Amino acid sequence: CFTEGPEATLLPQTAQVAGQEGAYVARLMNRGYDLSTTPPRLPETPSSEEARVANIDATLNAAWLKLRGLDEAQGFRFLNLGILAYVGGGEALSQVELGDVPIFSYAGSVAFILWRSVYLVKQVATRNRVLVTFDWIKSALFGRDITRL
Repeated sequence: CFTEGPEATLLPQTAQVAGQEGAYVARLMNRGYDLSTTPPRLPETPSSEEARVANIDATLNAAWLKLRGLDEAQGFRFLNLGILAYVGGGEALSQVELGDVPIFSYAGSVAFILWRSVYLVKQVATRNRVLVTFDWIKSALFGRDITRL
């Protein structure tokens, strides 16, 4: 993973980078950019009136983006939000940042609670949040199931 241009840098190979890159590409696709060109550009507006009327939403969206000077997509920019790592035994490490500005760093049980909170919030479906929470409670009460070893 890397960014292009005069500030070209290697990016860490983490889920945080992949998630931000995925959101960036999805945003470009939703706005109708042509991803086969580098850098992605808005396609030319159709010349026939019928084609414009048939796809009025895309035409209006493209016109709005061009009016804002975004006929060429801006490059991907990674925003570092920090690092969370579970180290076992109810302990974790956390380093929360916003870009290059460190917010706080913790180690131990406080970081473990933060790690679990972020883990639950990142679950997309409420069903998954409930299942993960009950699994944690079950593991705390009864221990790990070792019958499958």
